[in-house]
Amino acid sequence: MPDGLSSREAEVLRLAARGLSNDEISRALFVSSSTAKNHLSNIYRKIDVNNRAAATRFAIRHGLTEVE
Repeated sequence: MPDGLSSREAEVLRLAARGLSNDEISRALFVSSSTAKNHLSNIYRKIDVNNRAAATRFAIRHGLTEVE
């Protein structure tokens, strides 16, 4: 995974890049909302961004998004 992301973090980033909220991510992954928020905080730190838009750009550049 790019920038040391775990497979779970990549999964969270894919969902965030698709526009899902923290609550929607938590329901999709069967985790608490705070766990989803913590994953996103860790992702932002690892990829050196500070918002969802920048994280989405990172996901697109690194092929972590799915075309639907």
